[in-house]
Amino acid sequence: MLDALLGNRDERRRRQAVDAFTKREQQLRPGYKVWGYKNTFAKGFVVTDGPTPYSPRESWEHLTVGRWHVRLDPVLERQRAASDAIEVLVLGQAFDDAGLKKRSGLAERILRAATAHASVDAQTDALDEAITWVSGRYVVLVARRDRLDVYGDPLATRSVYCHQGADGVALASHSAILSELAGGLASTRMRWITAHPDYKDPAGRWLPGLITPHDGVGQVYANARLTIQGNDVTHERFFPRADRVEATPLDAAIAFRDELRQQVRNWVSIAPVTVLALTAGRDSKAILQAGLVDLQRADALAMTYHAFRGTGKSTTMDMMGASRLAAASGLHHIPIDIPPLAEKSQFAGLYRATFPTWSRYANLANALYLGSPAKAATIFGVGGAIITGMYRNTDDRDLRPELLASKFTYSRFRHDPELHQELARWMAFTDFSVDSLRGYDFYDFFHWEHRMSKWAAAGYSEYDLATTPAPVLSSRRLLVAALSLPKEQRVDALVYKFIAEGEAALIEPEPA
Repeated sequence: MLDALLGNRDERRRRQAVDAFTKREQQLRPGYKVWGYKNTFAKGFVVTDGPTPYSPRESWEHLTVGRWHVRLDPVLERQRAASDAIEVLVLGQAFDDAGLKKRSGLAERILRAATAHASVDAQTDALDEAITWVSGRYVVLVARRDRLDVYGDPLATRSVYCHQGADGVALASHSAILSELAGGLASTRMRWITAHPDYKDPAGRWLPGLITPHDGVGQVYANARLTIQGNDVTHERFFPRADRVEATPLDAAIAFRDELRQQVRNWVSIAPVTVLALTAGRDSKAILQAGLVDLQRADALAMTYHAFRGTGKSTTMDMMGASRLAAASGLHHIPIDIPPLAEKSQFAGLYRATFPTWSRYANLANALYLGSPAKAATIFGVGGAIITGMYRNTDDRDLRPELLASKFTYSRFRHDPELHQELARWMAFTDFSVDSLRGYDFYDFFHWEHRMSKWAAAGYSEYDLATTPAPVLSSRRLLVAALSLPKEQRVDALVYKFIAEGEAALIEPEPA
């Protein structure tokens, strides 16, 4: 009798464990099992001035903001708020200081900031201020009569492309959508770059200046606002909003640590599964340490992607180091293989339909589609070089296109006069000048505004096919805290050391 009772109890426990296992297994299903190679332009959108029968996919939803018509992937998060004169639409994941429980009211708070003022200029300034401190991965559209203002997130991780054609101005998440809408757009400027005999890494993954994958298509850069009024399109810098102030090491480190932990909390809140892209490097390790309690509470996974067929020692060591970090943190670790993408595979067709002119991270996007949980928030630490300094040699203080070209690439391409002209156009378009940066180092902002807008955003758009990319460093509060330190302390990664060691990291060793 007792044996039977114990046996039944053990069976119930086993059954409960299997049920929990089955539920978790369903949560961890990868993209190919969830989307079935049909989710072209994943988490995308297109905005037109007036109705259009065009839709990138039949399943996309339709809504309006002011006179503008928006079609968007049903998977893409959105918030709306409207008054008699102003409408606000927030696309994607956006967070502010009101707390996670009130995140759905963000559009209302942006609306209130604008409607508190009567004049257009005062409204715009209030919008600039309110959106400056919103973190996450988002696009904000604000319609005021015949005017549309477009804001991206702090690192421009959710791309916004713009095309001005015969039928007016249109916006989209992918340049290929604008090409389809316009009946086809060439890619001659992109091909000039990619076919250039001196175009080599580290420039080989991103395009310089105003060049995009399709001709006649511009984009919104980090720290800028795009304004459309009729056929007039302007791109205006709105950040930095104040002069750089240097903080004490303790104040800067505390502000950085607290904001980084808050960002981990933000992203943990948006999906049933959280995945941390983990390497042995200091950026992802700092994210792990800052958010460790919240990641553990969320039963998060650690994921490291690695080309197992490669023989590189550094990548192998990175995988092993990440595995040890995951074990020490108590997080389950998923290794993701990155095989070469087969040209005739189903994913290759999905990828080419979404990115028809330019292949950048196709192998990684494919690997994530095959192995990463589709219904997860996948935390990436891209942008860490803004915090610790991307460029070690910053002695040349004469800001000019030729200097930026030398930081864009170390190959002979940096001497090309046409590249210099392209970067000069970009500087004018983004108001990239010493005066406009208000005491911040232009080297930091070149990496922030040019590299992130052109390189990181492209990668996130590709990973959208597989998962929900979570750029945990896309917060101006976080970046301003780091940039308030002198260069020497940033290069020394003081804020990362503080996260790991506390105030002991701020104590200078006594001279021997």
